[in-house]
Amino acid sequence: MDDLKELAEAWKQVLVDPELKPQGRFQIVAMNMDGLPDAGEGILRGLGVNWQALKMPGGTDNPVYETFVGRETPTFLTVSPTGYAALYLSGSRSDRTYERLFGSWLARSWAKPRYSSQLQSVYSAEFLVMPAQGDFDPSAPPECQASNLGKLSRTEGCVPVDTHMAIQACFIDPPFRYRTPHEEVVAKYKEAGTLCKEAKSAHPSAPDLWIVRNRRIAALMGLWKADGDLGAFEEAVAESKEFLDRKYPPGTDVLARLCLAREILRNPAADSKTIIQDYVKTNDSAQGLIAAALLAFDTGDRLLHDQYRQTFLNQFAESPPMWTATAFLLDRYHRYWQYHPPFVAGWTYGRRQGYFLSLGTPEEANRRLELELQTLDGEPAMIPDSGDGKWTAVFFTTSWLDDKKHQLPGMVSRYFDKFVENRGTEDVRGVVAVLDGDPAAVKAYLDAKPLGCETFIVPGGLGNPVVRKLGILSEDERPNIVLLRPDGSIALALSGLTMGAQKDNAIQNAIELDDERRVDEALARGDLDEAKRLAFLYAPLEAPVDPKTQKKKNVKITNPHLRSRAKVYLAMGDAKAAFADANECFLADNSQAGFLTLRTDELEVSEALRDRIQKVLDEAK
Repeated sequence: MDDLKELAEAWKQVLVDPELKPQGRFQIVAMNMDGLPDAGEGILRGLGVNWQALKMPGGTDNPVYETFVGRETPTFLTVSPTGYAALYLSGSRSDRTYERLFGSWLARSWAKPRYSSQLQSVYSAEFLVMPAQGDFDPSAPPECQASNLGKLSRTEGCVPVDTHMAIQACFIDPPFRYRTPHEEVVAKYKEAGTLCKEAKSAHPSAPDLWIVRNRRIAALMGLWKADGDLGAFEEAVAESKEFLDRKYPPGTDVLARLCLAREILRNPAADSKTIIQDYVKTNDSAQGLIAAALLAFDTGDRLLHDQYRQTFLNQFAESPPMWTATAFLLDRYHRYWQYHPPFVAGWTYGRRQGYFLSLGTPEEANRRLELELQTLDGEPAMIPDSGDGKWTAVFFTTSWLDDKKHQLPGMVSRYFDKFVENRGTEDVRGVVAVLDGDPAAVKAYLDAKPLGCETFIVPGGLGNPVVRKLGILSEDERPNIVLLRPDGSIALALSGLTMGAQKDNAIQNAIELDDERRVDEALARGDLDEAKRLAFLYAPLEAPVDPKTQKKKNVKITNPHLRSRAKVYLAMGDAKAAFADANECFLADNSQAGFLTLRTDELEVSEALRDRIQKVLDEAK
């Protein structure tokens, strides 16, 4: 009891700490182990905390306890926002107070406010009732757009437009939704719920009342996800049943069926995989597939989630009503943390995160970007520029002029200038796309401190549809980067969350992997001359000369280019030279694997190439 009192007092202090603000980011569930009739709820309320009180059937003999805790109580089991538990092998809290422990937890990646807020927004599926571009139109709501239903016929019996607009205004557009204070988000959800109930009461026979019901379901599921309010979820279930009992256009029932499927999945005896698969059979549209992917998230079925995720991306990645969902599914930061336990102690964890977030592997969707911009002089411009034929790295950012901590200047220098200079092939273009600010002020700044990139203004700023399409996040803190191939397709889209955790140069890694792909394709079709041209262009035998100093540049040849040159040497019949390059790759990848304490895919590739060449040398002997 003394320990519990100490914990409760610490939590109450954390709740009022203006720096920590755990609301919406962290919750405590009290699991009673000794069979108290009320699961200890009376004790908790007496201590002034509103934690949910649950019983552990069988107490410490329960196999869940034996698996996940396995030591004396009281103790903590930390669970990530995506449902993964951290199984600590050792350690205690004897050297720290609960206040310090809470502070440490709230500083972790999985408890960052914008990360948690985006998860809650996406998991509630509120994006299904929010337009991805343009203003909300009651005659063409997002549900109809996603189902290709065309415009609705509005009659005098419909819910008034002003009522629809007032309800819709309660749902905050990304990326502002993810940085809005938790209490304001909750207040907006509650306001939407109240307005929806009033609309239902005032217009019970309206033919478009299903639009109101969908938004009440979204608001209630938002409250459930943001505030842990199970009562709100139960109201959403009741509203969903009422929705399905009334008339609605085909394909607009996805949100209601998602809610009811979640109710069924809360039964521990439910066959989750069958339930989710049956759900998709009733609706395999873009909305149905993304809902199924969310249900797989709910049940922790990684393989099933990946199946529906990839099916969705293959078919609907370019669908405007689904832009928010697409950007979320492709976001590397979320992808990395979805299956990780909330355990980041030790030096390897940060290294691994930085490594995976900066890999050069292209995103898993075929998307294109055609963006109208304005020059600083007000002239129209396009990205990509037709006939340019270059890779284009676009840095999306808000104005950085008065923010000395803004990362744009350093990131352009680190991610772009140095790479382009060392590459020396003039096939990479850099563009800064400013989402706000005065063009004249930006121009004056660049005259004094040039960035080395062309700079444009994005019309409409954060209201431009490109923000939703690309999932631009935290642009007020750091640039978001989009890398376009010469044909205008998107190779990488890196959000502000991702850019805040990178350790390497994803732009360089992506372009150089594509260099290697082009060499492989030339060799595959028997065009050795083209393969040689490319391989020795990117991995010359002599270092290039710096035109300024007339001295050779100290440029390290990277592994994709070394591998390419090794393959070309092998095709030329020079196995010794091939082995030298392949072995250098292997040693570099082996060293990196040791740095990460992780056997990487790159190490597997380099080792296989080296061994293949070694076999050729052995056969020659």
